[in-house]
Amino acid sequence: MEAPTAGDGEQIDDALLVPRALDGPDPRRRFSPAAMRHRLRVLFIVSQPTASPAISVHATLWRSLRPERVEVHVLYNRRAAAEPYLSSGRSVMNVLRRAPEARLIPAEFGPVGGAPRGELLAEAVRAAPATVRDLAGIARHIRRAGIDVIHAEEGSRNAFYALLLARLARVPYLVHFHSQYGDWMARLSRLGVTRADAIVAVSSWTGRGIQRAGVPSERIFPVLNGIDAAHLDPADIDGGPVRDAFGLAAGDPLVVSVAQLVHWKRQDRLIRAFRRVVDVHPSARLVLVGTEWNPPADAGADADGVTFTAQLQRLIAELGLESAVVLAGHRSDVPRLLAAADVFALPSVGDPCPLADIEAMAMGLPVVAVQDGGAPEFVQNGHTGLLSSPEDTDRLAQNLLALIDEPERRRDMGRRARDHALGYLNARRMADDVEAVYRLVCGLETEAASG
Repeated sequence: MEAPTAGDGEQIDDALLVPRALDGPDPRRRFSPAAMRHRLRVLFIVSQPTASPAISVHATLWRSLRPERVEVHVLYNRRAAAEPYLSSGRSVMNVLRRAPEARLIPAEFGPVGGAPRGELLAEAVRAAPATVRDLAGIARHIRRAGIDVIHAEEGSRNAFYALLLARLARVPYLVHFHSQYGDWMARLSRLGVTRADAIVAVSSWTGRGIQRAGVPSERIFPVLNGIDAAHLDPADIDGGPVRDAFGLAAGDPLVVSVAQLVHWKRQDRLIRAFRRVVDVHPSARLVLVGTEWNPPADAGADADGVTFTAQLQRLIAELGLESAVVLAGHRSDVPRLLAAADVFALPSVGDPCPLADIEAMAMGLPVVAVQDGGAPEFVQNGHTGLLSSPEDTDRLAQNLLALIDEPERRRDMGRRARDHALGYLNARRMADDVEAVYRLVCGLETEAASG
């Protein structure tokens, strides 16, 4: 394929197309040679001292943005480099160290939740001078370093800080939105989101919630998550030992699900559907990988304070599935589990863009999901997986059985799923799409694509 050229015949190296805005037509414009010669400087804001799925996506961006076109600066919470975060294993420093190209800048963001309200207020007062000092210092850094745009996720200490810094330093900012917009968000977070120059939504489903909050659709750009699949190759990973460990013989069906144990991931509904699978295939196994983050305070706890994990254990016992369903907890060998599986299932609702689905697709597995959240935008029903209504447990069970009973169809879907994950749901495509949004909000010139 020949490299694209500008209207005057000048070649554009790695030209970027303008991304599609929410519910808008694809403009099919690209950035001019002059615009592409401008090396962008981007400041990411990471205010939480602990890692999260959203920050993992941002770290993938840092590694995938083309360094000759984008210079990455990361403003992070200095508390992440101290106790108790370092010894917890959840410090965001573990993520930051995997991005050696990024310029790291520590700052004071004030206290972090978890302590009693009175202690948090007292700590906020003590931290206020350092917070104000660092905020002013970062504004100076933005001007000195020639930062073109600020990038933050939707949390209030990210989006609102981005708003403050953008106003102080007179640069645009965008919010990368990874969740569902709603009243659960802090007022400052909603302010930071609605005032952003652009919003990168991890799916159109996510973007429509932001649009309903009053943000014009032309400022919302759906960019599906992408992954670095270098470590996800089913040809290089032997799932045999995993199957042996679970007592599976050749031909015994194995369904795997990987997600935090929380009610909206719908592991309970998956277990109910799997009861019907076991009625047909008594040797089938369902392995649920994941843990609750904060039991019993997690939203999954019922009115009596019973954790979601305990609810799942009780359900497994009630359905007589003790030998068929495994709560595997945290696993460090998820690629090996996926290599051992026949089907990946995650019937979550309100899930903006589940990375677990994409990783399973990269491992050549068809995905059984539901028609809710962002999954239907990349799990193509009947092509790379099977979808059902969120409340239709019968259809969920039928979809599992269909893939178990038709191995050739299952393998064909898995091959197509892997092709789609590698060809489109990849980190470089995500990074290029986000870079194009940067260039738009910076007002860089575009021109109509030729041909």
